[in-house]
Amino acid sequence: MRLHVDDGLGISVCAAASRKARKSLLRRFKREEDGSILIFSLFLLIMMLMISGMAVDLMRVETERSRLQSTLDRAVLAGASLEQTLDSKEVVLDYFEKAGLGAYIKADDVIVTPGDNSKTVYAKAFMSMDTYFMKLLGINSLAAPAAGQAEESLSNIEISLVLDISGSMNWYSSSSGDRKIDDLIDAAQYFAYLMQCNPDDSSGTEVCTVDPDTVSISVIPYSEQVVVGETLLQQFNVTNEHTYSSCVDFNASDFNSTSISLAATLNRSGDIDPWRNYRNSTSTDAARDDDRTCKPYSDRKIIPFGNSYSALQTAIGNLTAGGNTSIDLGMKWGVAMLDPAFRPVVQNLSSGASPMITPAFEERPYAFNARSMQKVVVLMTDGENTTQHMLKPEFRSGMSPIWKHPTQDYTSAYDENKSGWYKYWWQRDNSWHSEPDGGSNATQLSYPEFWNLYNVDFYEEEYWFLPDPMYEWGYTTKNARLDAICDAAKAPGVNIEIFTIGFETSSASSAIMQDCASSDSHHFDVDGLDISNAFTSIAREIHQLRLTN
Repeated sequence: MRLHVDDGLGISVCAAASRKARKSLLRRFKREEDGSILIFSLFLLIMMLMISGMAVDLMRVETERSRLQSTLDRAVLAGASLEQTLDSKEVVLDYFEKAGLGAYIKADDVIVTPGDNSKTVYAKAFMSMDTYFMKLLGINSLAAPAAGQAEESLSNIEISLVLDISGSMNWYSSSSGDRKIDDLIDAAQYFAYLMQCNPDDSSGTEVCTVDPDTVSISVIPYSEQVVVGETLLQQFNVTNEHTYSSCVDFNASDFNSTSISLAATLNRSGDIDPWRNYRNSTSTDAARDDDRTCKPYSDRKIIPFGNSYSALQTAIGNLTAGGNTSIDLGMKWGVAMLDPAFRPVVQNLSSGASPMITPAFEERPYAFNARSMQKVVVLMTDGENTTQHMLKPEFRSGMSPIWKHPTQDYTSAYDENKSGWYKYWWQRDNSWHSEPDGGSNATQLSYPEFWNLYNVDFYEEEYWFLPDPMYEWGYTTKNARLDAICDAAKAPGVNIEIFTIGFETSSASSAIMQDCASSDSHHFDVDGLDISNAFTSIAREIHQLRLTN
């Protein structure tokens, strides 16, 4: 039996309790975190599925793009080969057909550009692939393009072969037992064969594989002077006070540049003999030519831009040794003949009925930045720079104060500074007179005439009262000039490749030559027959760089 008392307040008490309970539940629900990670995980899963799908589409496209690019690379390389006998465009298209990719390239997408000793092939291809997953993002397809170019060319090579033919080259080699000039001749002749005929032939008898007129070789022999040769020298603005010999005296500043100006005046070297004692030579002594600084011998002249190894071998075989050593002058001419400023000279000498230079070389020397081109100097010496003798400007031209007897080999000299009537010193009786020996029939000699007939010692000893006629540049001055012209050849924008050979030289000379070379590996110190190995190594290294892709 339950006793229930209704006091009229029960309903209100229950309602209040119910509201309190609901608020408590709401507060507890707000604090509850169970299940929240599930929502975040679902969000991450969706994002991962989307990114994975995009990655699949991108990997598919990249795979096909790589395949397309790889096929194109192989195709243009094959088409650009100079040994390719088929049509280059057809070769490229065939590569794509064979790879099952012919639908992605058109004939107009392949461009073939032939050149002298070169061929360039450019091609492009395009593939569009449908997407699987990226469609959900509104991206229905992706592009897979490919493009590439290949060029194969045979480098046109320009070489200056700068060879020491000073007197010490007549000495016998300490190791080969032959004269050094003979060892040099053999090595340089073989070098010409390797460069212009067959770089892979050790016997010198194989069929030539080097394309004709791709390699030019200039030979620059040097001793105290470089004998330019009158035909070549007349291409410049050279002084013409005589034509007994054809050498040039440069100023110090000329060695700071690789070029020789065609407009500026070049000073022709005086035709002087600074060596013999005058009492041992007379105006009729033809052997005095051996002692001239600029020896008037054709076998010592520069050979410009030769294209026939056999002709070069003949010329090299005729070289003879004698005189002092001017490495700086040899290098100056060797570098100048590779400078584009020399091109008008080549163009002039490659024209006419009997050109001195083959017309095939009329565009040489090429610009320094020309494609598929190498410029190389091979500089060889067996010693170091020695004294160079030069006439002072006032003794180069014009009338001298010296008179020649009309019938006898006697001279007399006028001294304008001597007081009185007796101003002519006679060689014949060693006394002063009022007129030249031979009287009114005596001939006043120009300076060029005098230097051609008499040596410097005669002038200085017999006519001691006349001014000193010469400069003498020594080891230090000439080494500084050599250093300057080597630096000019290696300067940015020029970059002539320089190989140097020291043939049984001193350690000091070797260091100078090594500093001139393009790098330490471009310098060779050799003895005896090793000089041939040096020239051979240089020839093969040049040819290794000749075929470029």
